[in-house]
Amino acid sequence: MRIVLHAGFHKTGTTSLQAALAEHRDALADFAHIETLKLTPGLSAATGAARAFSRDQKLDALQAGMKAWADGLDDDLAGKVLVVSSEDFAGHMPGRFGLTDYRAATATLPAAVSALEARFAAIKGGLDITLLFTLRAPEAWLKSLHWQVALHPDLTLKQKQFCLRYAGAADFAAVLGPLEMALGSRARVAVAHLEDLGQRRLGPVEAIYDLVAVPADRRASLPALALHNRQSVDGLADQFVRLNRAGLPHDELRRAKSSMVRVMRALDSEDD
Repeated sequence: MRIVLHAGFHKTGTTSLQAALAEHRDALADFAHIETLKLTPGLSAATGAARAFSRDQKLDALQAGMKAWADGLDDDLAGKVLVVSSEDFAGHMPGRFGLTDYRAATATLPAAVSALEARFAAIKGGLDITLLFTLRAPEAWLKSLHWQVALHPDLTLKQKQFCLRYAGAADFAAVLGPLEMALGSRARVAVAHLEDLGQRRLGPVEAIYDLVAVPADRRASLPALALHNRQSVDGLADQFVRLNRAGLPHDELRRAKSSMVRVMRALDSEDD
């Protein structure tokens, strides 16, 4: 049985990838069983456990969450590829809750693999598990990460300071190398770069379709979607940081940020 688990990282086209999986799910229903948080709420048992582990390092709770998700997977997957996508399998993004990197992934992903192995232990022919990570050039990734973290009220670092402080988080090899060692032969690790995927017709989701070998004629019939969750306004994140520093009540802060995004994106669209 083939399983492809797209496990991160944040800000590497994951929202666009998951939107495409949702759009294509019916067309690929005979080929793949697809899970994302929006499509299958039961996945939150696993992703919630991974996020929690990245903060508290409680292994028992991590394993219990992964087991709860895996035990709820459909029995009738014979002949299909199981495709799962959530960047939260890697834990919370750096910059949140004092986290400086993705080192938690070296525990959360082996726990996910163990849960899948236990769930499908009776499957004839065993499991063929691939963990896919989408990556992005460090400078662009750090800026995008700053944008995302600046949406939360606790960030008070402007972009330049943030990128310097969290530069180590962009060293994905420092996580993926130890992860491969922890997994051994139980699962393989694959990577795809957003800069390459963005040039392809279907965008980031092509990385998954490459791994599961969706035939060319099937891909040609699938609709392409616009990219999601893009940062279109340069410098807006630093404006958010200024608001965060002002100590506004949370509701007022949220309204101010939403208003700024609407205005700036409207101005952007007029310039296009």
